[in-house]
Amino acid sequence: MKGALSAFGLVVSLSVVFLVAFQNDSVAQTREESKEISEEDRIVIKSDILEVDQQKRLIVFEGKVRARRRDMTVDCQKMLVYYLDSSASTESNVESRKIDRIIALGDVTVNRSDGSVARAGKAVFFQAEEKIVLTEDPSVQQGRDIVEGEKIIILLKENRSIVEGSKGKPVRATLFPKEEKGGQ
Repeated sequence: MKGALSAFGLVVSLSVVFLVAFQNDSVAQTREESKEISEEDRIVIKSDILEVDQQKRLIVFEGKVRARRRDMTVDCQKMLVYYLDSSASTESNVESRKIDRIIALGDVTVNRSDGSVARAGKAVFFQAEEKIVLTEDPSVQQGRDIVEGEKIIILLKENRSIVEGSKGKPVRATLFPKEEKGGQ
């Protein structure tokens, strides 16, 4: 039972770290604002192509996308960052836009410094709802423990996750209970 709890706890903790990493109030920072954000909290996103569509409130990173924070790296083929229009922003101050949701597409892999890994074809991070939805063959792994399903939904506010199966793909948890020290 401890193995099952640690696998589901992994899904929640992995999600919390990813959400916090992308929870900054802005897509990019002005020089003054960047001084307030520590080096540890910054996010660096690299890709082959970057496109900004202010009318759609969308930033698209495409081709070998890598988003990195001190304790986590997200790799995918395409990342869509949708932002909300801030009432305080002006046309020349795009930096003050708040993130609405982030969609990572194509071979999504989230690696954490503790060795845990989440994989999916698509990951959607809903900022206001504090919800992450992993689809397209999602799995979460910590050590040798793996949880898989048709869809993995992480409800951060409630500190719980739901792994859904389907007729073609039931929920599957592969757990390796840890031996207790002292021969018991």
